[in-house]
Amino acid sequence: MNLSKTQKIIVGLFTLLPFLLFPYILYQIIHFIFEAIELSERGAAEPVSIISAILSFIIPIILLSIVTFGLLIFYIMHAISNKSIESTERIIWIIFFIFFSSLAFPVYWFIRIWNDNKPA
Repeated sequence: MNLSKTQKIIVGLFTLLPFLLFPYILYQIIHFIFEAIELSERGAAEPVSIISAILSFIIPIILLSIVTFGLLIFYIMHAISNKSIESTERIIWIIFFIFFSSLAFPVYWFIRIWNDNKPA
C-alpha cells in the first residue's frame, strides 16, 4: 500500500487523535462528577442540564471509538498488504494492534508508514 506524504500525515493525525481526545474526555467526566455533587447539595437538578453534561463526554467517547475502530481496520489491512514485512512480524503487529491498539498505532505509523524508505 503506497501512501503519499499527505496521506501519511493525515493518517498520523488520526493516529494521534485518541491521545488528544482522551484528556478532554477525562476532564469532562471529572467536571461532570463535581458538577453533579454541587447540584445535589443545592437540591434537584434539571434533567436537561444532566443530559447535556452527560452528552459532553458521551459524544467524544463515541467519536473516539469510531476513529479507533477505523484505525484498527486500516492498520491491520496495511500490515497484511505490506510486502516488506515478514509473515512472523506481520502476525506480531496484528496481535499488537488487537491488544494494544492506541499504543501500537503510533509505533507502527512511525516505523512502517512514515519511515517507508523505498529505493529510487
